[in-house]
Amino acid sequence: MKVSIPYGFEEVEVEIPDENYAGTYSVKAPPEVDADQIIEDALSNPIGRKLEDIRADSTIIVINDHTRLTPTAKMLDHILPRIRGRIKLIVATGTHRSPTEDELRVILGHYYEELRKDTVIHDSKKSSFRYLGETTRGTPIELNEELFKHDLIVTLGSIEPHYFAGFTGGRKSIAPGVCSYRCVEHNHKMIFDPNSALAKLKGNPVHEDLEEIVRKLSEEKEIFSLNVTITGEGKPFSAAAGDIFKSFYKLVDEVRRYYEVRAPKADVVIAVAPGNMGVDLYQAQKALEPAKFIVKEGGIIILVAPCWSGIGPRNFYDLLAGRTREEVREILRKEFKLGYHKAIKIVETLDRARVFIVTDLDPRIPRDIGFEPFKDIQSAINRAIEESGGKIIILPDASISIPSGQ
Repeated sequence: MKVSIPYGFEEVEVEIPDENYAGTYSVKAPPEVDADQIIEDALSNPIGRKLEDIRADSTIIVINDHTRLTPTAKMLDHILPRIRGRIKLIVATGTHRSPTEDELRVILGHYYEELRKDTVIHDSKKSSFRYLGETTRGTPIELNEELFKHDLIVTLGSIEPHYFAGFTGGRKSIAPGVCSYRCVEHNHKMIFDPNSALAKLKGNPVHEDLEEIVRKLSEEKEIFSLNVTITGEGKPFSAAAGDIFKSFYKLVDEVRRYYEVRAPKADVVIAVAPGNMGVDLYQAQKALEPAKFIVKEGGIIILVAPCWSGIGPRNFYDLLAGRTREEVREILRKEFKLGYHKAIKIVETLDRARVFIVTDLDPRIPRDIGFEPFKDIQSAINRAIEESGGKIIILPDASISIPSGQ
């Protein structure tokens, strides 16, 4: 049987014997909607008070950085007319690098010239922070001091599956968005807990700890939230506004509805990191997470990711390179640094299955971390069939897929 598989922004046709092919499992296509209308409806019918009914002489709007596809400018179209008084924007970088000016132009869109002078960029190491105590899990609650200079905090975000916090959006605009490095690092140590997993919220210590941080802030400052769900191209298909927690949970159900895939267990899972999700090895790892839950124990995952920008942030790679999984675990038992969370998830995957990777990377790079490199998809499939002889399923949107039951 001939099937088409994405490779970056291209489609590659491959041959899979009928007796081995068990199906292609894509995320559902969300309905075509008027993005402006769904955002306007959410703001007109919020959970809690309307934004325009909140009295504030000064408002700070928390926006996502360049690593998200959040349609910030479109959301501002509907937010700004509802706000009276002075306005400041803060880019919630978390522990990411600062966006370039070109990236800021993309984020702010047609508001760049008007709002750039009123926009500050969070720096998890250099910004001033206010300490609000600790969470019940001992995380120091340290939030950017800029938040406390304003009467009202408005957060703009998008909700997508996340491989260890469950989902992006909602509380993540604040934590880790505008938290100190120390705060984020302590929170991310909880990735060792098996409940810190893709699409999981209940019992997920990373998520619950982040939410506790934001609840502490909400005791001191009023927070209004606008979130959207988006397609892989960043187009909104639903929205919710008002209470930062309730609006988040409302949209999580929407994300599940469209991103859940009901794939059976298989001997071989072809996990595609489509489009920009395959930009580098750091980002491509996300495609392994759903495949890890679907592949049979001892099976093979074929990760399809061009990685034209190389490895990406290197902490995880430098930890894994040339070490056995047990050696990596021993280091992690003694020390945790931000970036190591990616290595933990890769080790978990390799505990369950072999990983073939179809990529443009120098073959030495994937070999260094225990992956088996291939230059084309067909060669990887042929080898997988030769060695497993079993059923193959394809996840063309693996980076954003939620396996049924997760």
